[in-house]
Amino acid sequence: MSTVKKRGPLLTAVVHAILIFLAAFQLFPLVVLFINTLRTDAEIKQTPLGFPEHASFINYAETWMKGSYAVAFRNSIFIGVCVIAIVIVGAGLAAYGVARLKIPGRNFFIGYFMMGMSFPAFMFIVPLYYNFSEMGLVNTHASVIIIYAASYIPFSMLLIRTFLVGIPRELEEAGKIDGCSEFGVFLHVTMPLSLPILATVALIVFVWCWNEFLWANTFLTVDDIRTVSTRFYKFVGEWSRDLAKIYTAGMIALGPIIILYLCLQKSFIEGLTQGGVKG
Repeated sequence: MSTVKKRGPLLTAVVHAILIFLAAFQLFPLVVLFINTLRTDAEIKQTPLGFPEHASFINYAETWMKGSYAVAFRNSIFIGVCVIAIVIVGAGLAAYGVARLKIPGRNFFIGYFMMGMSFPAFMFIVPLYYNFSEMGLVNTHASVIIIYAASYIPFSMLLIRTFLVGIPRELEEAGKIDGCSEFGVFLHVTMPLSLPILATVALIVFVWCWNEFLWANTFLTVDDIRTVSTRFYKFVGEWSRDLAKIYTAGMIALGPIIILYLCLQKSFIEGLTQGGVKG
């Protein structure tokens, strides 16, 4: 017993040291990115790793205006909100169906959704572009909203289903005794209890939509409808010689996601851990 007590603090210290090292390793690029947004292009080219002589946020104002990031933010937020709404409704109903309803062949549907996630996007990009072009959906937000929703529903459904399996059936049966229909139980009993996992799914989907590049770069080629990721790609091409503005553009693109995660990390971790334990 005494040996275990002596090794406990040492093991704890080693684990903490490893975690601190990994955290520093992950944060170092972000710290360098942020510091370089406060420097001039000449300073960065002279010393890539260093502190600004006179820290200034002027790069943010210039990059925001020259990069048309106000329009890009509006487009990405609009697309993200629409996709979240579709995914929450579609994946929520599908998850409730396979978790609670006695649907014939529901295991087949679970396998079908899992198989759908295994196919790479490159398999669909050419036929989808042809079909969407025929329907007049190219260079519209509807094109990527449809693609994102279809892509993210399978994973979201499986994640929500894992959470729903752990909800006691007695709560739903009590709702039915009180006169609720099946949909009423889903809406008034199951969904309120599933808010942690729904918040987690919403955060994951929004981050995916914000960072996604392949589909957005293929279907959104007009400046007025570009998302943040494609706007950043074009901005880098236009200002490739100004490193300060490129660093700043990267920080502008990453900033909202970092802030969003820091604000919602408690709900995010709660949803994932409860879903994992209950599954």
